[in-house]
Amino acid sequence: MNSKFRSFTVMAAGALLVTSCGPRLESTSVPMSSAVPSSPGDGSLAGSIHSQVNAHRGTIGRSHLPRHAGLDRLARQHSEFMLKNRGKFSVGDSSSLSHYGFEERAMAAQRLMGMSNVAENIATCSGGFTSPATTLVGAWKNSSGHAKNMKGKWDVTGIGVAVAPDGTVFATQLFASENHSHRAASDRMRHF
Repeated sequence: MNSKFRSFTVMAAGALLVTSCGPRLESTSVPMSSAVPSSPGDGSLAGSIHSQVNAHRGTIGRSHLPRHAGLDRLARQHSEFMLKNRGKFSVGDSSSLSHYGFEERAMAAQRLMGMSNVAENIATCSGGFTSPATTLVGAWKNSSGHAKNMKGKWDVTGIGVAVAPDGTVFATQLFASENHSHRAASDRMRHF
């Protein structure tokens, strides 16, 4: 048996071991019909988050970000994933939040939607907030990494929200730069 094959076998076995040792996470999928973006003034929670992030970007001299339907779908999928798997994570102070699967979301945005860079903000809030959007965006403003993502030089954004029966809100915002290079276009075409 050559060393490359043994290496691959050990890596594959290690990957299988890692995936089988963690908590059982439920996957989620979002039908394409629910991927239609909400407009900022539509009164939805995602629309309100979008408006508030763009208002914040305006105060720091950044351009407003339009929503991208594909990124909205990825963000909503992740928010629903966090809702379905709440309590199963152990990241920082929260057992309900995780960037689990971010690499796959970023690769999907790059390969299928022509994005060159992707970043992600996630948050959750519960309780008697009068405006969950204000609470979530405020938390992002007060976190250096999240604030950096909000003020970055991006072209588009996607926002997804999932609300639990108890009123707990899970939000995901993706930020991306569009890649208009000829090579990126031909790479995307090879995936069809």
